[in-house]
Amino acid sequence: MPLLSIAQIARQVTTRPTLVQGLLITGLVWAAIYLPGLGSVELKHEEPRRALPAVHMIASGDWLVPRVGEVPYLRKPPLLNWLIAGMFKLTEGRSEWAVRFPSVLATLVLALGIVINSRQWIGSLGGLLASIFFLTNLAVLESGRLAELEAVYISVTGLALVIWLAKWYRGITGLRLWLWPAVLLALGLLTKGPTHLIFFYGVIIPVLIWGKDMKLLGRPAHGFAVLLMLVIFSLWAIPCSFAVGQQGPLGVWQFWIHQITSRASEGEAFRVQTWLLNFPQTLKNFLPWTPLLILLWTSGIESRADGVTEGIASDRLRAQAIFYGARLGMVITCLLMCLLPSGSPRYIYPLFVVPCLLLGQVFVQAKINRLMHGYLKSWHWINAVLLVAGALAVLAIPFIGGINAGSLLGLAIGIGTMVLAWVTQRLPEGELKPIERAARRTLITGLVFAAGMITYGTAIVPRVDAMSTNGFREVAARIRKELPAGAILWVQENEYKPFWYYLEPDVRYFLSISDIPADARYFLLPEAAAPAFAADPRLTERHLHAVAQVVDGEKERFSVMERDGEAGGQ
Repeated sequence: MPLLSIAQIARQVTTRPTLVQGLLITGLVWAAIYLPGLGSVELKHEEPRRALPAVHMIASGDWLVPRVGEVPYLRKPPLLNWLIAGMFKLTEGRSEWAVRFPSVLATLVLALGIVINSRQWIGSLGGLLASIFFLTNLAVLESGRLAELEAVYISVTGLALVIWLAKWYRGITGLRLWLWPAVLLALGLLTKGPTHLIFFYGVIIPVLIWGKDMKLLGRPAHGFAVLLMLVIFSLWAIPCSFAVGQQGPLGVWQFWIHQITSRASEGEAFRVQTWLLNFPQTLKNFLPWTPLLILLWTSGIESRADGVTEGIASDRLRAQAIFYGARLGMVITCLLMCLLPSGSPRYIYPLFVVPCLLLGQVFVQAKINRLMHGYLKSWHWINAVLLVAGALAVLAIPFIGGINAGSLLGLAIGIGTMVLAWVTQRLPEGELKPIERAARRTLITGLVFAAGMITYGTAIVPRVDAMSTNGFREVAARIRKELPAGAILWVQENEYKPFWYYLEPDVRYFLSISDIPADARYFLLPEAAAPAFAADPRLTERHLHAVAQVVDGEKERFSVMERDGEAGGQ
């Protein structure tokens, strides 16, 4: 594409983008940041715990009760497990890519939702800015590429907020205002429980107070929406509580209530140093945009967004209510979660859509003051430095990752991304409005992030994975090497271990020897438990002996044991 055409496109996007252009730019930035290298490394952290219930669902056909091994896993609801199992079905196989893609897709859905819905009060350019702020902050960048609960939780909570704010700004009332937020909040309940309601109501209540519209909360439509949310959650929770078991449904509900209330107590792991760092860590997680947050307190909302049809004065008042109310709600809920004795910066992730929207609103609707002018000027030079670093990183791809199809494709896409960023950076600013300058700066920073992630995903990730010598995959491979092909391995389920995921599907789990069938032949259990297991009278009719010892990434030792005698390959 000629440089002149690139310059024309960049000028159009950073002055008055259409909805289609906003969606396209958002999709391209998302793809460049979140897709490269997505399935190149093994599952880590809690990812195997999210994937194991999906494996069980596919194998057993039981989609009601999530299980890790044979034990019901009820600490978290099953929506992410369902999504991962759905990806297994769709791709007709199991891969790290399939496990992580629901999180990546959820991030895209919210980013596009921001562009589509927030333009109601901050215009198409403000919506594009907000979506790039969202896609490129560290918290979303981290959670959006992992098979963890946060990405889906952020998505459904953020989308509920954006849709509600857009409808309220337009003066919509009744069930039309509450229906879609209620459905999305119900999905949040099915993802991680009710914590997200703190963020949703913590934002909309100050907005309603500022807009003198609190009566909406007392109307039947809101009550119906709350009831609908609870009904959707109960369609899973009630049958699950009856299916689990021996303690009866009451015991299951008591367990869930304890899981919720324990978040507000100190717990055994309370550390003052960690607790004091909650708020600084939250600010760090919003980088690189954290320095811009000061503009939320130095700029007032005075004018309407470009591209929005002129309306009556109440529209301006609603835009101001959204800004000042959401800003207040953001601060209160953030401080509340940071001050919890067992709080964590990760608990605040569903709130991150709010500062993204508010910054988009500031750049669109606020009167430019000296501080903002200084920010825009320094931002130009910061981007210049980042572009040099980004260009060097992209050019280093074949040297870091080697010459192969993946690295060459990453190099080509990375060069194209950096060319677009350089052209945008070099465009004359002339009579550009401050908002257009802000849009240009944001787009360039987003492209630099994209170039960095292309480098990371196509060059660094495969190299790091190749250097792994004691990961979950390697531990499982060493165990499987000691067994005949297709042999069923019985794993003692005394404590969850991430490498279980890579032992599937030919695995069965036992809590006690009475759970083991007569034809079971191969066993895996902690090395310390092996002597007592082998000496148990119920197993002495056939000699048990260790065939291998393995050490996992946490330096724990395990014994692979075989029982003599014919067992039909079991």
